[in-house]
Amino acid sequence: MLFLICAAAIAFLGGVLFLFSPKILHKLSGKINTTINKMSVPIDEKVYEMRIGVGVSLLLIAGMLFFVVYYLSKKYA
Repeated sequence: MLFLICAAAIAFLGGVLFLFSPKILHKLSGKINTTINKMSVPIDEKVYEMRIGVGVSLLLIAGMLFFVVYYLSKKYA
């Protein structure tokens, strides 16, 4: 159950960052890319081109995960 809550929180945070502050997300991505070696396929540019769709999708995933946690806690608690 804790795993679902953490996954939902991360998806929610990612969705909010994609929709409302992509510059912060871009800086964070740059720091991660310098820490980890560059990937052979540049995914970052494609994701930033579709940032509204990705952000809304992440928010929907977060909502679904929070609902699953709520449903399971009510059913089995």
